[in-house]
Amino acid sequence: MATVIQIKRSTGVSAPTTSNLAEGELAYVQDRSNSGAGAKLYIESVDSDNSTALIHAIGGKYYTDILAGSTATPADFKVGNGSSTGGSLKLMEDTDNGSHFVGLKAPNSVGSSVTFTLPGADGSANQVLGTDGSGTLSFLSTTSTLAGATDSDISSPSGGHILVHDGSDSFDNVAISGDATLASNGALTIANGAVETAMIAADAVTAAKLADDAVVFANFDDAVFVTESEGIGSNDNDTTIPTSAAVKDYVDTNVTAQDLDLAGDSGTGAVDLDSQSLTIAGTANEIETSMSGQTLTVGLPNNVTVGGNLTVSGNMVTDDITTATLTTSGNLTVTGNLSVNGTTTTVNSTTVNIADPVFEIGSDSSDDNLDRGIKFKYNDSGAKLGFFGMDDSTGKFVALKAATDSSSVFSGTAMPAVFGALEVSSVAMSGSISNYAGSAPTDGQVLIGDTSGGVFDAATLTAGDGIDITNGAGAITIAAEVSTASNLGSVIVAAGEGIDVSYSGGTATVAGEDATTTNKGVASFASANFTVSSGAVSITAIDGGTF
Repeated sequence: MATVIQIKRSTGVSAPTTSNLAEGELAYVQDRSNSGAGAKLYIESVDSDNSTALIHAIGGKYYTDILAGSTATPADFKVGNGSSTGGSLKLMEDTDNGSHFVGLKAPNSVGSSVTFTLPGADGSANQVLGTDGSGTLSFLSTTSTLAGATDSDISSPSGGHILVHDGSDSFDNVAISGDATLASNGALTIANGAVETAMIAADAVTAAKLADDAVVFANFDDAVFVTESEGIGSNDNDTTIPTSAAVKDYVDTNVTAQDLDLAGDSGTGAVDLDSQSLTIAGTANEIETSMSGQTLTVGLPNNVTVGGNLTVSGNMVTDDITTATLTTSGNLTVTGNLSVNGTTTTVNSTTVNIADPVFEIGSDSSDDNLDRGIKFKYNDSGAKLGFFGMDDSTGKFVALKAATDSSSVFSGTAMPAVFGALEVSSVAMSGSISNYAGSAPTDGQVLIGDTSGGVFDAATLTAGDGIDITNGAGAITIAAEVSTASNLGSVIVAAGEGIDVSYSGGTATVAGEDATTTNKGVASFASANFTVSSGAVSITAIDGGTF
């Protein structure tokens, strides 16, 4: 089953605040009361200072309705803003006829913003749009610009004639004369020698207006040019023209004399362009660089070391991880060896399964005078510690309650032990057996307390149901019988954290306790968010919540 991911959402129309979202988190305002007309998608980002949180609108029904031609309208609708060309609006033809369009385009550069306001009604036939000089457009008759043109030759002008207003009451049909003439085909001819120096504006003649090889050095005085041997001067008022060789010498001398200043996230540096090269180096197990020809490649090595925290919200597949802190919200499976080199390893789980036949703890590299064993916590009218293991100072196995842990050296009260069967090679007692009032025991007898007399009596162990006892000289063999329908052995079942044990009619019932925030136990999974199959738990839905 696919996982359902629900982003943070609101039924209203108000945008989320920076306190509602984390950086990169999405939120959707649904505007349910208006059928989603104002629905928008937001994301939290940060300003250029990398610290101030910002809320950006990045989509939603409100904007898609605008593109779809609905009645939803923003205050301004902007088209273009490209890096090198003005924006254009293209109205496409019918797809059955092709892919051509009628377009409206802004100039690539506009000195100031211009707004044209269209007229509120259609004009008459043959009228054109004209502006009032303030951007307001209206329909104007094409004849209005020639009002009063009463020249009789206006309907049949001669070749090369144009209409020129006489400054009084009419346009007159006249031919261009003087230093320029206009032919009937529209060609304007300037008479030879008619263009004088005074007629050419300063800087008016550009390279684009000169034919190739039209201007040669022979046309200039030698003093105008600076040669390689003479060198380019540093005077800003110098009007001489350097040769290409002189320019090259000047650039080579001045560029190689400069330094390239560099700055990083921390630290600065400089490269002498004449004698040094810029080296872009990576960091071991973090970033690697390579150079081939004119291509610089920056990437990650096969083995990456993360010095800080590494948080993985999805799946991570890797052969090797080296990091200070690794946090995962899902399952972590280690198919190779797992080495933990910290000071404390904490496992907060209900059940720990270890398949190894031997559980090795401690170190034998030196005599550290520390105890070896298992420390456990319990509560008996207060938080308590327990310990069982080897007491390093005595070399004996101990079981302590209400213990004190002094840097892995334990002390406390010895606790009683209950065993179903006990086999030892020897018994050493630190105290004496008192109040023994019987005759010398026979082979296989044991000392048993007699509460009525306050003494120990020598008695022979008698086998009960499910137990075989063999009494011998200096030894007692106790073995469990093979269970049958009529012969059952005794079993003591003790409840641990998260487990309930009850007894009724010789039957022990073991059941899991419900888990709480303070008690490990059995937890259930909501079917809306989790799927459990064959013991495996998968996430069905991730809900970002509401705001």
